[in-house]
Formats: sequence, C-alpha cells, structure tokens
Amino acid sequence: MAKKLKEQIDYGNRPERMDPNLERKLASPDSLYAQNPAMRKGAADVQRLVSQRFGKVADKLREVTGNRNISSQQVQGMIYNEMMARLGNVMRIEASNKEQLEQLAVESCLEEQQVPEGVYQIEPHLGEQPDTSDFRYQPEEPEDDEEEDGEEKDKLEIPSFDVEDLTDEEELELEKHKRNIINALIQGAAKKGHYLFQKPEVRAKLDEIDPSLYRDYLGIMAINDFMYFTMEQMIEMMSQTGQGVAGKVSLEDADDEGEEGGEEDGEESGDQPDTKIVAVGMIFPILCHEIIKGLEEAKGRHGHSQNKSIRDKVRGAVDVLSNEPMQLRIGPEIVEKLRNALPDSMFDDSNKGLINWFHILLYQIPAQEFLEIIGNAISEDASKVKKATARFEEIMKEAQTMKGEFEDYQEEEGIDSEDDEDDGLDDFFSSMGISRPK
Repeated sequence: MAKKLKEQIDYGNRPERMDPNLERKLASPDSLYAQNPAMRKGAADVQRLVSQRFGKVADKLREVTGNRNISSQQVQGMIYNEMMARLGNVMRIEASNKEQLEQLAVESCLEEQQVPEGVYQIEPHLGEQPDTSDFRYQPEEPEDDEEEDGEEKDKLEIPSFDVEDLTDEEELELEKHKRNIINALIQGAAKKGHYLFQKPEVRAKLDEIDPSLYRDYLGIMAINDFMYFTMEQMIEMMSQTGQGVAGKVSLEDADDEGEEGGEEDGEESGDQPDTKIVAVGMIFPILCHEIIKGLEEAKGRHGHSQNKSIRDKVRGAVDVLSNEPMQLRIGPEIVEKLRNALPDSMFDDSNKGLINWFHILLYQIPAQEFLEIIGNAISEDASKVKKATARFEEIMKEAQTMKGEFEDYQEEEGIDSEDDEDDGLDDFFSSMGISRPK
C-alpha cells in the first residue's frame, strides 16, 4: 500500500514529504473532495491538486530559510521554533501600531479584491484571540422533515440539460458538493491575505513602522503553511477543538441584528452597507486573511440554495471547522486553475472589479452545472479547460452588463425608483450587501 501511495502522489524530484497520515487521507476514495463530482478522477485529482500546492509551499519555505534542507523532521522542528520565537517581537510592534495596521489591512484587502470602499462595513480586530465558542466543529445530524399531508416540498431547479429527475436526497448531495467547492474557493482566495505584506506598497508602509516585520511575517507564514502538510496530528487537533486558532471572521447585519445581514434591510439602510464583516487576527497577515475571507464569503452567499430547508442542511453538514484544513490545502490550486481558465480580458484595467460580479453569477448557477464547469476548469485535459473558458466568457458578458447597470445607478442622482424599471436589481444589490443609490 505504501508503494502505491508513493506512485500516486507526484513529489517530482523534491525530497520533502507530507505527513503519512495526510497521504492516506488524500488516497482515500471517501475523503471530503474525492467524492465531489468536480473531481472527475476522484482521489487522484485530489492528490494531484494538493501535491502541487505542497510543492509550492515547500519551495517557499526553502527560499525563506536560505535553501536549507527541510526534508527532515528535526530540521522542520528547529525552523518552527526559530520562526515562532519571532512572534513575541511581532505582537509587541503591532500593539504599538494597532490602528494604523488595522486600517492598512482593510485598505490593502479591498484593493487586492477590487472591492470599492463602502460596499461592506469592515470591523478589524488586530492582536486579539478569536472567540471559538460558536464554531461548528462537526457536521450537524439532519432532522427529518415533518410536513403536513398534501404539502409539497420545495424543489430545487434542475439544470435544463439534465436528462432525468433527481431525488431530494440527490439534490441535497449536489448542493453539499457545490458548497464544498465554494468553500475551497473562499479559502483559496483568502490565502492571498497571508502574503499581502509582500506587495511593494504594503511592504513600504510596514517598513515605515519597523523593517523587521516583513522578515518575521515571511518566516512565520512560510513555516505555518508547511506545517499544514507535515503535522497532521496537530492540525487535526486544532480543527476539532479550536485550540491554536489565530483568526476568525463573521458576517453580521450592519446594525448588529442577526448573523448574515444584507438580504432584507436594503430599503431602510439608505446608502449605508447592509453587511458588516467582523475580522479578528492575531497578527497582521492573519487579519488580512480573515478580511479577504469575509469578502469572499459575502459573495459565497449567492451559492446557497433558495430552498431554506436544503440551505440549512447544507450549511450544517458542510460549514464546519474540521473541513477547513483540507480547503486551505486544495483551495489555492482550484483558485489558480480557475484563474488560468478565465478569459484574458477579465484582467484588463477596464474590467477592474468585474471578477466580483463574475463570481456572484458563477455561484448562482445550479449545482449540477456548477460542478461540471469547475470539473472542466481543473481538468488536465486542455479541451475541457477550453470548454470552461467558453462558459466563463458567457458569464463574463453577463457580469459586464450587471456591473455596467450598477455603475449607471451610482452615477445618477435623484432617481425615482417607483418610475424606474429595475428588473429586480434592488433585490440583487441588496442581496450583495449593497444599497442601491436612491
């Protein structure tokens, strides 16, 4: 069995290896993503994506440590102790510059994600230990639906290309798989936050505070990433107990009433954001990670089923802390595959901010087609990737229309909404956490 695992996980010529317990998880046909329809080759696709990510993480740590041999556990332990010893210095400096760093984190994350200021209310908390008491650690057991005789269950809309009807159970499973992919995309995008300090404009401001911050952030985050692949027992404990968790984000109503606002209060909020992103990070890179994660989760709400019963079941089963380690391992690679499959014009200066509208529309696609698109995008088959790109071009055109309509509303003043044919835009903007200008 061990020989088979080595053949399946492609380490190339590198000497570094993942934790054997993680290798076994990745080889399992029953693992979190191996069963996902987007992974056409099952565990083999999971192994391919995670091993590619591991290679990049190992390269980063070797670069940071001056090309030291990081393949032995003894050396890894020494590096870990060296980097963690810098944490006290980092937190001391940050405590003296808390407000400045919090503001820098917010501004940098908004710029990185191409989100205009004012769309969301962001409440950053640097240097604080997150409250993990409300984390969901394990999937919730579904409750049987008790319905009156003759009462029909709400049905999910099945894609038009589907040749046969799905049962409620099959629909629920597809929604779970869709949510798992969206969660991986959220975590993959948020991973950029851990290294936002490397952007020249961010580093320049950090250097003004203290030049040692950059060096220490780099070492701490590089070894932290590496340990996600080489210390499975420690990562498992963290994900099952919350111990050692250094960041957290939550979406709330801007008026602090309710958990996930922005869907019902648009009419009363005027020009104020409906959604508040509360982000907590022990140090600056982690705070940036949590802010970006909050921005991505706000878009991710558009991937929820319109059927409340199914939506609640999916979230209870999928949105759990124990799933996050695997999402952090596989998410960055899925994000990169999707980025490579996007039309080149998506990155034109004229399309700045379009990616957010694109993601919202992508997430709204019914589960079965959504998973097919993602499967094509992450495929090793170039013809499948081209198929994904063609579909992305269609979504992009729709996103350009929606973005243009919203920008037109922003430019107009004194709009009489009663006389305006909004084609449902009020509901669409409100569900984004955006109040349409009145």
